[in-house]
Amino acid sequence: MFPTRIEEMSRTDIRRYERIPCTLAVRLAWTHTDGGDRYARGKCRDISLAGLRVEIIETIPAQSYVSLRVEKVDVAGSARVRYIRRSGVGNVIGLELSQKVRQQLLDALRETPSGS
Repeated sequence: MFPTRIEEMSRTDIRRYERIPCTLAVRLAWTHTDGGDRYARGKCRDISLAGLRVEIIETIPAQSYVSLRVEKVDVAGSARVRYIRRSGVGNVIGLELSQKVRQQLLDALRETPSGS
């Protein structure tokens, strides 16, 4: 079901789902509250059964819907921003992926040993 990497992760983590490290580039698009289209490039930090964590410079409001594309593994679809947190000079966002996109991304990571 999961790559062996996830089985090797620490069991002391209290998160709901275990994380698989991921360093893939991600492109995001969304409609801002002013009605304009916005675009951002980010870097995936990890993926879990619930979604993925992405580091970006831009600020995307929580609960926004975004289109995403992970070009290296040719996966695209939609997601919802569950949270946004300041981190250094940018932000870290938690994306809740649709089941289809989540499965495509997990399958692609199985085929990409380093997750990058």
